[in-house]
Amino acid sequence: MSEEIYDFCIVGVGACGGMLAKELSEKGFSVVGLDAGARYNLKTDIVNDEAEMLKLFWNEPRTYAGKDPIHIMSGFGIGGGTLVWCGVTPRFHDSDFRSRSLDGVGVDWPISYKDLAPYYDRVERDFGVSGNHLENPFEIPRGPFPMPAIEWSWANQILAKGVEKVGAKPLHGPLAITSQPYRGREECVKCGFCISGCPSTAKSCTLTGFIPEAEANGAKIWPESFVYNITYDAKKNRVTGVEYYDESLKEHRVLAKAVIVTAHPMETTRLLLLSANNTFPDGLSNSSGLVGKNYMGHWVASVYGIFEEKMNAFKGPVMGNLIVQDWYETNPKHDFARGYTLEDFLPHPYYYGVAGPAFWGQELKDMIKRYDRTHGWWICGEGLPNENNTITLDPVVKDHRGLPVARLTHEWRDNDKKAREHAKQMSVATLEAAGATKVYVGKDMAAHPMGTVRMGNDPRKAVVNSYCQSYDIPNLFICDSSVFVTGGGTNQTLTAMAIASRSGDYMTESAVRGDL
Repeated sequence: MSEEIYDFCIVGVGACGGMLAKELSEKGFSVVGLDAGARYNLKTDIVNDEAEMLKLFWNEPRTYAGKDPIHIMSGFGIGGGTLVWCGVTPRFHDSDFRSRSLDGVGVDWPISYKDLAPYYDRVERDFGVSGNHLENPFEIPRGPFPMPAIEWSWANQILAKGVEKVGAKPLHGPLAITSQPYRGREECVKCGFCISGCPSTAKSCTLTGFIPEAEANGAKIWPESFVYNITYDAKKNRVTGVEYYDESLKEHRVLAKAVIVTAHPMETTRLLLLSANNTFPDGLSNSSGLVGKNYMGHWVASVYGIFEEKMNAFKGPVMGNLIVQDWYETNPKHDFARGYTLEDFLPHPYYYGVAGPAFWGQELKDMIKRYDRTHGWWICGEGLPNENNTITLDPVVKDHRGLPVARLTHEWRDNDKKAREHAKQMSVATLEAAGATKVYVGKDMAAHPMGTVRMGNDPRKAVVNSYCQSYDIPNLFICDSSVFVTGGGTNQTLTAMAIASRSGDYMTESAVRGDL
């Protein structure tokens, strides 16, 4: 048992956890961050081998159920999802925070775009985001990005012409990837290996960005430390720290004045449920009964076009250097609410074959042979909250520690299905307009878990307040996309980080007042 009592114990050192370790430690707080995964050296442990790099993804068991079971990918190691993400970092739109008021679907957030704007600025600056702030007519006017946008490849220039031909506007997608040297980081060499780990500092990753800064400030970061319980003092109504297994399955305890959980919605929810006690028999901080409910994800699909000329679309950022948001907002002419973003996408051949439309035989061979003549879209669409979508503890399956694994029960709403079909149609139309001679529509998939520890103004209808603070336990904070109220029609990492940074400021003020 550790004798030291830390000011903050962070569970999960990914995008939000790594950032909070840096921000809180630079303000003078003692911080310890624990992560279940390993700590990699990106210069030596990252190789151009897709199969080898599967080690960066969560490979422990989870179970999936419901009318529409979906499999969720997540990172595994110090850096979390930022090890394997593609760096796509658009902001949410103003309407995303008011979908109930504006469109009659979802739930309004207790915060607004205006509340997050300065934190969007902070994260973009500190994490390093490239983009063009002048060209997106669908966003609230904003200041410039820290770096100019990465120039479009030849393939994206061709795809952009197809977008224009169908009457839409091609945009340079914001990327947490350098377009030029930035704060000691290297400029992107456009190797196209983003999704399997970046061996340079070009792609923003908390492992190479925030973690070294946090450690320089005195923070301690412990890999291969699987937290299985948040300890709780019923008399004081305070969490007191965490218990975890090391890589040898030896048990340890850490004491802390406050606990911050940033472990990804699947594992954040699992941990709260595993931490049930006499006061909270249905899971820690679950007096509302909402922990694990109202799960949301983005419905996604890949649509690829085969062209006569060589595209070499694998040269450059793997996703999102070109985006389209014309169909992001609710359109009364459509038979669905809300919308989606198209993001240029050509993954590595392995992922391309696994997630694509052809899985065996001559059709798969032909598709792979034309890889250098291929380009396409990854569709990121807003899945609406659904009380039937839940994360629970599996009643049967356990991990190698003997702990119940997370069980995701899921179904798509009719609105989700209608929006997805529209997105596929527009993807096909833009590719054909760009000159594709054959178009493949990939399988329906999902990404970006959200919403199982919802924030809100009413403790009966939410688990945390607008600062991610537990309504039940004042020194417990949940600071990842678990707190999302709706999912937006684009990648959510930047928004999760902005929310967490705002929460970090609130924690600082509360700690100074002695409230934690």
